Amino acid sequence: MLLETGCADPVARIEIDADKCTVCGLCTKVCKGAPLYLENDRICVDYTRFFGCFACGHCVAVCPQGAITVTGRDFSPADILPMPEREALCGYDHLRSLMISRRSIREFLQRPVERGVIDKILEAAATAPMGIPPSNVRVLVFDGPEKVQAFAQDVNEIFKRSRRMLSPFMLRLMRPFIGKENYDMMRTFVAPLVDFLTQTRDAGEDWLFYNAPLAMHFYASSFADPADPLIAATYATLAAESLGLGSCMIGSVAPFLQRAKPMLRKYGIPQKHQPGIVVIFGYPAARFQHVLKRRFAEIHFS
Repeated sequence: MLLETGCADPVARIEIDADKCTVCGLCTKVCKGAPLYLENDRICVDYTRFFGCFACGHCVAVCPQGAITVTGRDFSPADILPMPEREALCGYDHLRSLMISRRSIREFLQRPVERGVIDKILEAAATAPMGIPPSNVRVLVFDGPEKVQAFAQDVNEIFKRSRRMLSPFMLRLMRPFIGKENYDMMRTFVAPLVDFLTQTRDAGEDWLFYNAPLAMHFYASSFADPADPLIAATYATLAAESLGLGSCMIGSVAPFLQRAKPMLRKYGIPQKHQPGIVVIFGYPAARFQHVLKRRFAEIHFS
């Protein structure tokens, strides 16, 4: 069964250099699409087995002889890079220090984010795991305060058009269809938030993107796992932290943007897509002196 994707051919092709291959079998162990298998002391390829080759690249990455190449599904031999030296890898203590230091930043210096820094954030975020390769995540980048504010104004117009549907009368009508939990959230959080954001925007204040100099909208094609853009956005926030930037996830935009067809056309977003999330970035205006410990609501070992 071939795995469909929104941006590549349904199957990739595997080539094995028989002169290099020692038939160690490592590639067949890590191949979970299962076109690779060991038979009669040789590595065989059958694209009709299970999911075929979806170009995860595991076989290429694990082969000690460099005997395997994979081409297709947005993957090529040029995508194989050397493994970083052990000394360059991040240990747990450094990783934890980065994570615990990160805060959601909503006050920024009026300083643009350099293009080289933006490229590094995107390069790091592109390494995020995905449900099915290749990545179907797409990123809409607003680089510069003018572009961010233009986007904020467009979102504000969507919010204004949504206020009627979020009125107490309409919410009561929808309650039997959306359930009590969704009704309570819409009534006590979403509707007041939309009112606040539109009112403050009309008063000349930006409580949506906080005058950030950079924003990125992470979304994905309808073929993607809904978590894919959220994971990529999380990687972007960690990359930004490592580069001296602050960031903040803005979850209120994507659900409204998903249903605004004129806006989707304006920004080249397919009508059918996974909504994802917006992340704002910038150089923090304040330096934090302490970190805050956080915890899960519950951890249960079964």
